[in-house]
Amino acid sequence: MRNLTLGALIGVLLLGCGAASGQPAPAVPSFQTRIEDLARSLQNNPRLKNLTERQRIDRVEFVIGNTLFVLLHELGHVIIDEMKLPVLGRQEDTADTFAALRLLTIGTSFTQRVLGEASTGWFLSDRRDQQTGEKPLYFGEHNLNQQRAYQIVCLMVGSDADKFKSLADASKMPKPRQETCKEDYARASSSWDMVLKPHRRTANQPETKINVVYRDAEDRLAGFAKSFQAVRMLETVAQRSSAEYAWPGPFTLEMKSCGRPEAAWDDKSRTLRICYDLAFDFAELYRAYVYDAPVQATADPRRKRAKK
Repeated sequence: MRNLTLGALIGVLLLGCGAASGQPAPAVPSFQTRIEDLARSLQNNPRLKNLTERQRIDRVEFVIGNTLFVLLHELGHVIIDEMKLPVLGRQEDTADTFAALRLLTIGTSFTQRVLGEASTGWFLSDRRDQQTGEKPLYFGEHNLNQQRAYQIVCLMVGSDADKFKSLADASKMPKPRQETCKEDYARASSSWDMVLKPHRRTANQPETKINVVYRDAEDRLAGFAKSFQAVRMLETVAQRSSAEYAWPGPFTLEMKSCGRPEAAWDDKSRTLRICYDLAFDFAELYRAYVYDAPVQATADPRRKRAKK
């Protein structure tokens, strides 16, 4: 998976946005068309050539979905820090909620799948920790992996119980809890709307410059680095964020090799850093814990999720 080409997928479709100026966006291929084009381009990849087109699509969506969710989570930290927002609870939970609500607000089928992939990512991370003997950090600043997964699912089903019921059922969320998620979503959504309202950019306010930097990557991550740069992933997020919010000052979005899978906001350097290692880790997580049936073994090429 480390040579995965993400370029055909993200682009404008990453956040479902058009031109920030309000001018009509140029016509672009549909998301499904881009998926199909990428699947065809990967059919001879040595690590993926024995998969069906559907299986290749699923792998790409998993990596994209989880990387994007982390990027928006970190952007939540930036907003809290830069706008001096109150945080009544743990900030990591609040940043997760921001990322989920942001994707639900955009509301495309792609962003909804992103959230589904993000919840799956946390479930699979929990399974990996159990198998490797990694002890849960009950004292940590983050919720445990399964709690983070269920928080995403709860906000989804709370936003639309009918649309996301199958996801909640598949994750074994009890029906009584599904019903209370509507209140969780309403409170979270109205709270974020209230605190962000004074910071939304008006038409007569200039856009704040959000700088974008792609650092060179080590060999095993070079494919990811080239792909993210080619699709202008950071530029897309920066453009939308500049257009939507009145930031107090410029800052930087940066992708780089870090030697470990992580992402962080550094308020001293005013840099939001996303590590290429993170995308690689998501690809390896999928490869290890999601079973792809052999092409000849079944007429249904849809992947089979690893049991939680």
